[in-house]
Amino acid sequence: MRPFRPQGPTELAVALWVLRFGPWLLALAGLMATVAVVRAWPGGWWRRVGALSLLLLTIGAGALSRVNVFEEMFAPLPAPRFAAASESGLPAEAIVMAVRVGEQARAYPVEVMAYHHVLNDAVGDTPLVVTY
Repeated sequence: MRPFRPQGPTELAVALWVLRFGPWLLALAGLMATVAVVRAWPGGWWRRVGALSLLLLTIGAGALSRVNVFEEMFAPLPAPRFAAASESGLPAEAIVMAVRVGEQARAYPVEVMAYHHVLNDAVGDTPLVVTY
């Protein structure tokens, strides 16, 4: 899926297909690379090196393909800490996003939110998902 453009039903169907069958395709590619190593082994050292390189490349690329970069990028801030504005240590010119629920208020520094993108919080009894 392409994150910065509208998604249609075709893109979603392909993404879900890859998500469903990707591990099986990865296992099949690893099996094929292992067969290539076994078949190339008696052919001399240069064939062994090439086949082992193919196997390592297949396993490495497969392992990296299972990492969801966007999930890593948008990891919520695990344990936010809050302080009174006078005790926060933020410079006076810091840009914040603020919310007020009843008499309680929170401010979330854009500098922090630009890194984490998502924060789960509660103001009083109201749960919030803060995003930037």
